[in-house]
Amino acid sequence: MKRLIFALLILLASVGIAQAQFTGQTTGYYGTAQYWVGGLSWNESTDAYTRTDSLTGLTKAISPGNNLLPIHAQMKRVVLSDAGVVQYYLCATDSALKADCSTPANIDGIDGQVMVEIPAFYYLYSYAGTTHTWKISQYPFWGYAIHPAFTKDGVDVRYRYIGAYEGVLYDVSGSAYTNGTSSQVKDFINDKLASVSGYKAVTNGTRAQFRTIAANRGTGWRQLDYDLHSAVQLLYLVEYASFYSQSVIGAGISNVTDWAAYNNYYPIASSGNSNAIGNATGNTAGSTSSLTESTKYMSYRGIEQWFGHLWKFVDGMNINSGRPYATNVRANFADDTTTNYTDLGANMGTTSGDQNTLIQVGRGFLPASVGASSSTKITDYYWYATGWRVLVVGGNSVNGVPVGGFCVSANIDSAYLASNIGGRLCF
Repeated sequence: MKRLIFALLILLASVGIAQAQFTGQTTGYYGTAQYWVGGLSWNESTDAYTRTDSLTGLTKAISPGNNLLPIHAQMKRVVLSDAGVVQYYLCATDSALKADCSTPANIDGIDGQVMVEIPAFYYLYSYAGTTHTWKISQYPFWGYAIHPAFTKDGVDVRYRYIGAYEGVLYDVSGSAYTNGTSSQVKDFINDKLASVSGYKAVTNGTRAQFRTIAANRGTGWRQLDYDLHSAVQLLYLVEYASFYSQSVIGAGISNVTDWAAYNNYYPIASSGNSNAIGNATGNTAGSTSSLTESTKYMSYRGIEQWFGHLWKFVDGMNINSGRPYATNVRANFADDTTTNYTDLGANMGTTSGDQNTLIQVGRGFLPASVGASSSTKITDYYWYATGWRVLVVGGNSVNGVPVGGFCVSANIDSAYLASNIGGRLCF
């Protein structure tokens, strides 16, 4: 019933724009509501990008800005209760304040989890010759489908929420947040994953252990899932028309050379280093010193350390010798299985290297082959191994140029844990 109501609401909003689909118009108005399609084509042979639809002709590798990106413009930091209810929005330019930009906010967990709200959108993917094309819209034009991120546990939802910060651990028995090097998921499996400001992320747990502590927060909560990660990647790609995220945003915490001596590969930076820029995209990181990087950040539209610093586990994705299987139903999240998972219908590359081409599916961005470089094609690295594998993304503090928004590793098994792998809370 909820799915039917959601579809009817969207249908009412889109009645009257059918003619625009036939005529090729992709900007305009229906009543007082503006409709918009943002598009991008990428020729994986020539490595050429072409903006399409509402963004046709605009400069690539530069954001067109919120006025021309109505879906992106709605991404914003929010404090969310454990019941999944918005308590209040945060100031667009300073996350220490509420939306009025004058009243202090509680972003330390007292009022709830600090998340980034992402509105539901529709997408269309095609592949012809050697060219991938992606389009997104606020409305369901013919041929478009709601992005899989917004069909959560089998129900279409109006918003998804991704942690504004890397996942921190809340120790229920001690009524306190742990702080980086002292926290191991395996010791706190009855506790909760959190997204709050002022603490170092939790690491040293398996994906299944992160799954448990994320779900411990309550109904609807989970760790970062594959479809939501893919939705953020798609939003980024439409915005910048470039896979090269380290170039267009910045290096992130990816170039340190003294991490082992500094703290044995445990988290370097505390959550909240990007609070001063609020919902904006920005980067202050990139030095070789762990101490220097401890106060730095990269942030994509409020998602701090979107890449770099620590690898992040991704749930709802199992890979068997390069064959990917996906689900967006939390009850079905499990390791080393295809049960209740969807076969994506294509094989990923079977060697590690700089990503060259993508598998030809609309559900995400997974490498089909390697052989490019750190500044061409996808620009980010892919790690491969045979057998059942779990997915980690983004790279870490010492990976250097392989790091980025499309960096992916499918070479660790479900029992693997490390001080440089963490997670991110989602709803």
